Amino acid sequence: MTEQEIVHRVDPDRVAWRVAGEEVVVLDTSNSVYFGLDATGALLWQRLVTGATSTELVTALVQAAPVDRERARADVAAFLADLRGHGLLVQRP
Repeated sequence: MTEQEIVHRVDPDRVAWRVAGEEVVVLDTSNSVYFGLDATGALLWQRLVTGATSTELVTALVQAAPVDRERARADVAAFLADLRGHGLLVQRP
């Protein structure tokens, strides 16, 4: 199974979040840590709430920002790795 086939989703049991203008503020309720996401992070985050593959996230980023697909792919991979590192995502095939 490739990374693109995995559906990434925000762990609803672990986070609370709010949109604040063009940004998103996330609270890791397990560790009481806040994260601030800029407009690009907010775009990706809101798709992760309902679940999205890496490919879907890359496509959304390319459509919303002046970025080429390779750069978008790298940025999405880094964003997902960071969220996974903080335990904020769940994954399913």
